[in-house]
Amino acid sequence: MPDTKDTFNSIAKVYDKINNIISLGRHKNWKSFFISNVSFEGKILDIGTGTGDIISSIKKVYPNTNCYGIDPSKNMLYIAKQKNKDINFIEGYSEDLPFPDNSFNFVTISFGIRNTLSIDESLKEIHRILKSNHNLLIMEFSKNENFILKIFTSLYLFLIIPIVGLLYGKFKEYFYLSYSISNFYTPKEFKELLENNSFYVESVNSFNFGLVTIYKAKKI
Repeated sequence: MPDTKDTFNSIAKVYDKINNIISLGRHKNWKSFFISNVSFEGKILDIGTGTGDIISSIKKVYPNTNCYGIDPSKNMLYIAKQKNKDINFIEGYSEDLPFPDNSFNFVTISFGIRNTLSIDESLKEIHRILKSNHNLLIMEFSKNENFILKIFTSLYLFLIIPIVGLLYGKFKEYFYLSYSISNFYTPKEFKELLENNSFYVESVNSFNFGLVTIYKAKKI
């Protein structure tokens, strides 16, 4: 996977607005459902935090938690820092997390794992910094195995999303993001990848016609 830091630095100012358009506002419901999967406590790390939506929502619902967000894009983090001053935002990569072993109670990643430089190396680092028997929550787009749905998904990814990006002068960036979605794993494939990296997958929930999947896993 190429380094997407420049891509996200480029789209930072329009990222939240375009997300709202291309998901028809549904991304807010996805994120709300995502953080309802567990009761958060202790120290929490949100990887690929972007503009900080997920970790800010967690902090709002669970104000006594100690929250961190990490992302390689300084422009995205600048926006994140405006949303919540009580969160520790750090510029960095998921393949080289600047934290001690067994130091977090929860790790979350929403729509970010596919854009890491190495998914395997990222999962190894997450396993290292996560406490034993504690949760990793991932929400990500998924490759659809249904032929009919594949057609509609392709039209959405390679027509609708790039056109919306074009309206904001970001056609190249959003075409790339669509390409990264279309080449990601099926839910079954990604579940196996998590298991191969020493995580026990407790649940896999797909919605929005299988385009979005939430994985709840535990470090073993």
